[in-house]
Amino acid sequence: MDIISIIAIIIVLLLLYFFFGILIKFLWGWLPLVVGIILSLGFGLAGGITNAIIAIIIFIVSLVLTNNWQGSNLYFKIEEKIDSLFYFKD
Repeated sequence: MDIISIIAIIIVLLLLYFFFGILIKFLWGWLPLVVGIILSLGFGLAGGITNAIIAIIIFIVSLVLTNNWQGSNLYFKIEEKIDSLFYFKD
């Protein structure tokens, strides 16, 4: 029974390592959009037509920033590091 427990713990740790890598990679790629959505929701829920316009502008700017971010050299360099650290290319 102890051997099965140890094997199960090792499998769970490997799965957690893999899922943590996926989370890091997802956040690295979509961070500008996530921040933009949070800010847009904050302004949008505050009420008023002015805040709604500000929320739309923030959302559009975050979309453009995310698109530019995912095409930058820094993004690709760090994405390669994440891929090699969590063995996503294997």
